[in-house]
Amino acid sequence: MERLKNRREFLKKCASWTTAGALSLSIKDAVAKSSAASKQKEQPNILFICTDYQAGIDVPFVGYKFLQMPNLDRICREGKVFTRHYSTAPVCMPARYTWVTGTYPHTHGCWDNGSPWPEQLPTMMDCLKKAGYYSLGIGKMHFSPWERMAGFDRRIIADRKGNGRGDNNRIDDYAKFLDKHGLTRWDYLKFQSPGEDNIVGVYDWPYDEMLHIDHYVGEQAKSVIEKQELKEPWFLWVSFNGPHNPWDPPARCSEQYKKMDLPAAIEDDLTIKPIDHTRVRYNYTRDVVDRIDRTPQERKKIINRIRAGHFGNLTFIDEQLGKILKALDETGQLDNTIIIYSADHGSCLGDHDLIHKGTFYDRSAIVPFIVRYPRKVKPSITDAFSSHVDVMPTILSIAGAALPVTIEGKDLKPLFYGKKKSIQDFLILEIRGGTGIVTDRWKMSIYPKTGDGELYDLKADPKEIHNLYNKPEYKEMKKNLLAKMTTVNPNLSREIEKPPRAEIEDRNEFILKEGDSLSATEAPYCSGRNLTIEAQIRPSDSQPYDGVIIAQLGYQHGYMLYIENGKAVFAIKRWKEIKSVSTEKLENKAVNIRISLTNDGGIRFFVDGSQIAEGKAEGGWPVQPGKKTVSTTAKLQVGKWDSLISMNNNKVNSPFKGTIEKVIIRLS
Repeated sequence: MERLKNRREFLKKCASWTTAGALSLSIKDAVAKSSAASKQKEQPNILFICTDYQAGIDVPFVGYKFLQMPNLDRICREGKVFTRHYSTAPVCMPARYTWVTGTYPHTHGCWDNGSPWPEQLPTMMDCLKKAGYYSLGIGKMHFSPWERMAGFDRRIIADRKGNGRGDNNRIDDYAKFLDKHGLTRWDYLKFQSPGEDNIVGVYDWPYDEMLHIDHYVGEQAKSVIEKQELKEPWFLWVSFNGPHNPWDPPARCSEQYKKMDLPAAIEDDLTIKPIDHTRVRYNYTRDVVDRIDRTPQERKKIINRIRAGHFGNLTFIDEQLGKILKALDETGQLDNTIIIYSADHGSCLGDHDLIHKGTFYDRSAIVPFIVRYPRKVKPSITDAFSSHVDVMPTILSIAGAALPVTIEGKDLKPLFYGKKKSIQDFLILEIRGGTGIVTDRWKMSIYPKTGDGELYDLKADPKEIHNLYNKPEYKEMKKNLLAKMTTVNPNLSREIEKPPRAEIEDRNEFILKEGDSLSATEAPYCSGRNLTIEAQIRPSDSQPYDGVIIAQLGYQHGYMLYIENGKAVFAIKRWKEIKSVSTEKLENKAVNIRISLTNDGGIRFFVDGSQIAEGKAEGGWPVQPGKKTVSTTAKLQVGKWDSLISMNNNKVNSPFKGTIEKVIIRLS
């Protein structure tokens, strides 16, 4: 051990030890800081921006050039643009569950809206948190329940515009914001009925723009960036509600599109397409297609007005995008942030005689996918296949996070950085019990429950009009495509082996007795046909006749034959309007009542073979395109109705007082 001669040497040595110790500590601190900085550099901030209902063609850089979206154009010019990115499950909740789990519907279990949350699967936000990321979600997530955190550190919730008065029950952050301004969601949603030009769900935003849900989402995102409330490294998911209907942008945004001669909708024949397409056509905002069916001469006008609202919504959202980019730029974060822009799914907007989502057509399934990160991603356009199931593994890879074993998608990072030109040669899509496959040339879908499907030669038929599925010469092609599909979902083979659900017989005659009830899919399909109803009734217990003889009532259309105050009444409900014919008072004896409704709307009323009344229901039954085996009317009941029905502002008594011997319905 070193011996020190005096106090001065001792103090000098102590100083050297202190300096060395301080130097040692400063080196360790520097190394730690360098390591942290290096890790942070490897973990870029991630901004994920998405819209709802935006198709890939709704990107002016590669699609509709007339679209005014300068900020999206900028991201495209400065980033990598994917032209064949598909929504793995083109309906809201299934698409979003795929995003956050990196799995297909056959794994996460969500095949349509309203499905339960996949509790058994880790989310993208869970995995990012483990990798040190702070995550914030702003806007619409469409989780179940809507307030679920799903791994986010924080959420600012503006979840769905909604479509009815019941949406006032969702007291999210946006609802609280509206409340401060004396409004509720219903204050603007009520404008969608009847809507401008009587097109349900189409109207100009009636209030200050700052109150619009997409403006609210944009402002919230801008604010958290400007105030630097995000802890690095961060993941910010900004989810706009538009251009999902109601189509309600400020008038200044849609006015330019109202004046344009917009691209014509792709015409199609639903009778040669899967049954599910007819169901999709009528299962959501049926009022819109009802209006088109009722006035086919106005089809182009109606679709153009809807599209003008859709495009106007996109222009309005693009303005919000500009604010977000500016906030990033002014805080010095723009070029240090990897920006990914996409949409949950597209919408047909008139193409294929459909309005909404839920099919594998390109207008429904191909969506924007753009990546901007100047440090590593060179601006370019690629037609490499990618889909929503690939988003979670890609974001986790970028973040340096571990990928859970449940992941079914592929890491797209090699495509971002130009290390590969493609990573897969086909994609699998799943929605509403149907499974589809897309290759360079072919697109096929199968629906095991109904036993039908689609097959398109995309080279010869890029608009997907000519369905080759049932043509024998394509049997081998279908077999080869199915083999690829089962590599992703082996259970599909077993599903196909099950006998398909028998198609409902398209009957022309129904013989019914009192108490009979037919479901909507079993009941007569009256579209565009002549209808005859014959009812044989007799009194019982000397009581006067009263109540419902037969009723088939739907959301828009239907009819009811009933007796009120001793008078027989036939009422037809068409497009929410009620037309009726009444007779003189019936004698309290056994009678035969016959109603004749012709397809042009003529009504004649007979009692015991003698005509006693006539009337007119303008237009008769509407002609509703699609598969006849998919009823769009409603259930049918004989001798009762489940609840009191208001016909011509009168409450109809139910059940029937008397005896119904037989009811015969004939269609011609």
